[in-house]
Amino acid sequence: MAEYLSPGVYIEEIDAGPRPIAGVSTSTAGMVGVTARGPYTGKPKLVTNFLEFQNTFGGFLPEPEASVRDAWANDPSEGGRWWLFPLAVKGFFDNGGRRLYVKRVVGGGARAASGSLGQGLVSQVTTDAARGAARLQLGHLVGFTGAGQQVQVFRGDDQQAVHTATVSGYDMATRRITLDQPLPAEVRASRGDYVQVGQRGDEQTLRFSAVSPGTWGGGVQVRVRPMVGAALPVLPEPQEGGLFVTRLVADAPEDSGTVEVAAVTGLDPDGLPADTWVQIGPDRFGVQVGRPADGKVTLTLPAGTTHTAWDAGLTVRRVRRGNTAAGRTLRIGGAGRLYEGAVVQLDDGTALTAVNVEAVTGDAVTFDRDVPGTFFETDRIHLIEAEVSTRFTDPGGAAVTETFGNLRFSGDTPANLATALESRSQLVRATALPGLSTDPARFPVPATGSWLTLADGDDAYESLSAADFVGTDGGSGRRTGIVALEDIDEIAVCAVPGMWSGTVESSLVTHCELLKDRFAILDPQDGLDIEGVQAFRESFDTKYAALYHPWLVTRDPSANRDVEVPPSGHMAGIYARVDVERGVHKAPANVVVRGIRQTDGFAQDITRRHQDLLNPKGVNALRFFPGLGHRVWGARTLSSDSSWKYVNVRRLFLFLEESIDEGTQWAVFEPNDESLWALVRQTVANFLTTVWRSGALAGTTADEAFFVACDRTTMTEDDLANGRLICVIGVAPVFPAEFVVFRIQQKTRETQLT
Repeated sequence: MAEYLSPGVYIEEIDAGPRPIAGVSTSTAGMVGVTARGPYTGKPKLVTNFLEFQNTFGGFLPEPEASVRDAWANDPSEGGRWWLFPLAVKGFFDNGGRRLYVKRVVGGGARAASGSLGQGLVSQVTTDAARGAARLQLGHLVGFTGAGQQVQVFRGDDQQAVHTATVSGYDMATRRITLDQPLPAEVRASRGDYVQVGQRGDEQTLRFSAVSPGTWGGGVQVRVRPMVGAALPVLPEPQEGGLFVTRLVADAPEDSGTVEVAAVTGLDPDGLPADTWVQIGPDRFGVQVGRPADGKVTLTLPAGTTHTAWDAGLTVRRVRRGNTAAGRTLRIGGAGRLYEGAVVQLDDGTALTAVNVEAVTGDAVTFDRDVPGTFFETDRIHLIEAEVSTRFTDPGGAAVTETFGNLRFSGDTPANLATALESRSQLVRATALPGLSTDPARFPVPATGSWLTLADGDDAYESLSAADFVGTDGGSGRRTGIVALEDIDEIAVCAVPGMWSGTVESSLVTHCELLKDRFAILDPQDGLDIEGVQAFRESFDTKYAALYHPWLVTRDPSANRDVEVPPSGHMAGIYARVDVERGVHKAPANVVVRGIRQTDGFAQDITRRHQDLLNPKGVNALRFFPGLGHRVWGARTLSSDSSWKYVNVRRLFLFLEESIDEGTQWAVFEPNDESLWALVRQTVANFLTTVWRSGALAGTTADEAFFVACDRTTMTEDDLANGRLICVIGVAPVFPAEFVVFRIQQKTRETQLT
């Protein structure tokens, strides 16, 4: 009860009337089967079309080698044709399915493809260079030391060295190097040509493995290369004073020792350090500043300075130093981008030096050793991080490429290389090995080239067993096989296409019976005759499953031939289609089966005489009718209880039970009295009225279609004392018109008397 303790106006929200119940979805399916690739741990994965299935789990599976195929296909009790699973998934979407949760099954001996990287420094050529050229544009200059460094140029196709030269100059901004000797042959970026510094080491740095087991991983390639995560400016020391910008007031001949500039504020020897630096054109010079006279100031360059001729009007600007004495600290703009252990590359315009960050305090950054040389405010330091690229081409032609930048080799942050790939990559996982170093010159590289191709993946189909399909319960998110479907509450229809194993199908039925919110579609063995499918059906008595016969004939695009496929995948799609178009109360029968061969789409021709034997046993026939096509001609469960012999009746009650269960959770722990009972009655009655109006319940009025009782007649004092609210609901389902009978008799003409 609300409290009113002080005078004022109080605004309150109150509940009025019954809570609405939303009907749950009945068209979401769950399937368990073998796929070419894809996640096999964690919860089942949702796919909403066949293209998405192919991108996630791969395409069609080839028929396994004869020994494996025959061991499964020739076993009448524990066998199956699990390699047909992708065709069954395609049949699901062909027949109107929209949402499918897939749980991949792998054998115990399956192994993921993997490979390791050694150490070295390579940089790919990014722009073609003709024979005789002396400049190369590269992917990066991380780890390079600048002028005087020897490099080798390699062809990317055959890994042959085509040139060895020394770097005479570089430009970090454009990633260009200048060689002391011209190229003896052309260099092409499209060929994968690259520059290598020094020799590659054998010590292992990173191990990559495909994200899931299977031979598919042999098509995965990985590349790790350094990248500039940030280019940060050096800040001047405070004692350096202010800036000035001026211009030449007279031409300066080549290699002249003095220049005259216009006097401006700040250009006075009394306010400047003895060692003052200016930038004229692209170069920096230490100068001595003279006294202003007649609006001009003379700047004296160091003895022996060489330069080109400068014209009057050329800009001259002061550049301040970031370090005036030897030490390990620099003030850096944007130092917050750095972190302890970060690798940075210092560029003073003549040399590149890699150092490690020890500490960051405000804008002061301390390195692990003295800063080499003098740095100015026009210089930049470059934060060095890693970029991982992966690529994979599916046998069907679909290509997957990934690029992850700004990664670190150490630390527990999401930017850590192994952590980032674990959460973001669809292709690979990484493990750090003892040889991993933060030295850019010892970066992870393959033994040859720039890309590492993973190898030694194994599908191990010979190790597959029925137990792999059944699965184990390791808790939420760690279940496997059929058991994993429990993780997804939305699943309403489930199947293990192609498996007729008694162990597997019994587990699927048990799964549905325990959860009581889903329905199973079972497959018989392929090639059974009428007596054989009757014998197969005898093992089941459940109201939570249905069986369809015979198998279907469809096209296998990967083998370019017609194959027989199990009906469960196509039927799950038909269930979904009928639910969406008509409702769960409509029997999923007398509808056309899509995605099969236009003629002879069923593996066997079922006649009416055959169905006279199958229908009473609960085996639903798939039949061809001239002019009507290939149709589902049965809607019975595998139950011996006549109350639950129809698929649509069983699934209607599953829909009602799950909807009421989810829609009345609000009632738990409410005061258990007449007001709550009335609210529950009205809530359920409103929902059932909507269901009745949709045609799902029999009766010309709502009172004929259902009743809802929740009062003293449904609960005793013992129930109330033990916290039980009991609501009794009765509904009249609509049964399918399975036998449409027209009785015709002769009528004798009678004489009409007037």
